[in-house]
This record gives sequence, structure tokens and C-alpha cells, in this order.
Amino acid sequence: MSRRSIAELDLLERRLGRDLELRYLETAGMFEDAELATVRTTSGGLMPANDIATIDGIPAATQLLANRLKTQRGELAPLGHPEYGSRHHELIGEPNVERTRNLIKLYVLQALRHEPRIAEVIQCTVAAGHQPARDLVRIELTVRLIDEHQPLNLVVPFSLETGDPS
Repeated sequence: MSRRSIAELDLLERRLGRDLELRYLETAGMFEDAELATVRTTSGGLMPANDIATIDGIPAATQLLANRLKTQRGELAPLGHPEYGSRHHELIGEPNVERTRNLIKLYVLQALRHEPRIAEVIQCTVAAGHQPARDLVRIELTVRLIDEHQPLNLVVPFSLETGDPS
């Protein structure tokens, strides 16, 4: 694989986008309870101040995929994004059996189909988090982003437990 030029990297950054950076408060990889990340800034010799941090490139892609899957489809319809999110949240309360996991996979793939920064979903598996199966499943994704050669791997846990707002 050849190295990319500065211009190619700039184009990739623009196509993948920039977003406000989220800091997840729970265990790493759970993508729950996020708050805006901040960064200390100084300008013109003024006192340092906190500012909202931004994120771009591959870290932004990871965040955008997690956000899309953690959002219930239709939740952002009042903001003009009726297709954003996934329907797998409709399965909360269902048993952690193969049929339910297959429906989760279907709904996840439908959600990712609406993401313009994904060139290809290489693999999507939904597996029980434990043996015997309990309420937690692992959504394991391998996707290729637009203009990106290396695939991105992501694991998003999802709880079928009725008391969990996942």
C-alpha cells in the first residue's frame, strides 16, 4: 500500500467529516452516557479557556457509527433525519436467541445502508455475549469507509434487558 499525499489525506478528512468529540463516561467501548469533550485553548496571550473539542478522520468515523447504532430510528425525525438510527432497539425484551440476533443484524445492516461514509460492510455478526446466552449481545462490524483502504473494526454491545435504555 502506498503512502498518501497531504492532499489525499486532506480530501479523506473532508469526506469523512468533522464532528463534536464525545467522551464516553462508561467502560471503554460501551458507547453509553457521552458528554462533550473539551480542550484547553489559549489565544493572543489571554488566559487559557475550555473549548468544545472536535474530532475527525477515523476516530470520527468510529464515533459516527456508534452514534448511528445507539440511536433509535426515528428519534431524530423532529430534527429532519427520519431515517437516522437503527430499529434493533425495538427488540428490547426479546429472548437472546438466534432469531432475535438475526433481526438485530438485519436492522443494523439497514441502518448502515443510510450512512454515506461507508463504502462497504465487509462483515456484520451478532453474537450472544455469554454461554448460555444472557441479555447482552455483541454487534461486531468490519466496514470499509469511503476512500479508506484499511477496514475499520467496531464492537457495539447491546442489551436486550428491558430496564436498560440501550
